[in-house]
Amino acid sequence: MILAGLTLCLLLSSCGEKEIKRRTVGYKGKAKSNPFLAAERFLAEQGKDAGSEHGLGRLDEDTGTLFLPPTSINTVGRAKRLLDWVAEGGHLVLMLEGGEMGGNDFSMTPSFNFGGDETSAGVDYILDELEVGYEGPEAVSFSGSSMDIDDWEAMDEKDRVLLDSSISQVDLGHGKMELRYWTGNGLDYDSQYMGEYLGTSAKKGDDALRFLSMLYGNGRVSLLTDARPLRNRYLAYADHAEFLATLVELSREGKVVFSSGEGDGFFAMVWRHFKMAVLGLLAVVVFWLWRHLPRYGPEQDIGEGNTREFSDQLRGIGRFLWHHKRDDTLLGALRSNVNRELSLQPGMSHEGIFEQLATASGLPVESVIEAMTREHIHEPSVMVRVTTNLQKILKHIQ
Repeated sequence: MILAGLTLCLLLSSCGEKEIKRRTVGYKGKAKSNPFLAAERFLAEQGKDAGSEHGLGRLDEDTGTLFLPPTSINTVGRAKRLLDWVAEGGHLVLMLEGGEMGGNDFSMTPSFNFGGDETSAGVDYILDELEVGYEGPEAVSFSGSSMDIDDWEAMDEKDRVLLDSSISQVDLGHGKMELRYWTGNGLDYDSQYMGEYLGTSAKKGDDALRFLSMLYGNGRVSLLTDARPLRNRYLAYADHAEFLATLVELSREGKVVFSSGEGDGFFAMVWRHFKMAVLGLLAVVVFWLWRHLPRYGPEQDIGEGNTREFSDQLRGIGRFLWHHKRDDTLLGALRSNVNRELSLQPGMSHEGIFEQLATASGLPVESVIEAMTREHIHEPSVMVRVTTNLQKILKHIQ
């Protein structure tokens, strides 16, 4: 009994203690879904028109620079379309790794795919057209995978950001800049087969490059093996921001687009190429709904009495039948009365009945035929005329 009491006291005394640990979850808001938001805002401060789009975008003369991951170039047709746009003066920056909108930049180990060196048919076509060899991602060891998460969280943010990174020197014509990269892939390029090019050497060999930029037609193609320096968390370190600004300066004037890496869907293409047709169709649908959906007015109070005038009931039934286009029911009673009176008239033959009714009522034969046979009446003026003629016929044969 005493042991149980002591145990209960120990449990109760420890309930008030709390241990607070820091856990980095990443960005919130737009920066969580757009890893290049910082790059867009940085370029906007430089006076550039920068933004994000789906797929390849418009690929027109208004677009100056297009940052694109390889997932948007899954076919040879798209690759040819891109190179045609480049040849007309565009600047394509192909981010071979780390250019996707997904991925967690705040994990202890990089969350990008390092699982193979296969590329799509579209990317292979561009590389073949540029005569560039691409060595896919190699297996990379990360020290963060063996660290305790509390030790990793205790590190200074700058040390965590650049953990396991290697240094690469880039020269875009304005002096050398320092870039950091985390992948083990590289580019092989022989400058004697092409014109002007700008590249960076790599530790894995004198012929391997981490970055390559070359002229193509009137435009330029830049290949970036690791796009992590352009993402939100890494842009402020090393010379990444200066590299981004200098890279865009190599382009013609125009909009800077960061692609989401998604393909052009059917509805996206319809909206891009047939916007006015879609807006016209929406206007027709809205008008049709406005015309045919029932309209509900304000609620009316129920009368205090329990009886209603017969004329009010009759008027309400008539409006209901007219609203639902039941003209056969509205005119059925009058026509039945006329037929019943005709059967009671002595000596009246059914042959030439419309002429006989016209003679008796003084109406034209056409009016009598219309009053006795016309159906599907939707015009108020016609309904009034037919009803009046039926009443006149019934009056003269009674």
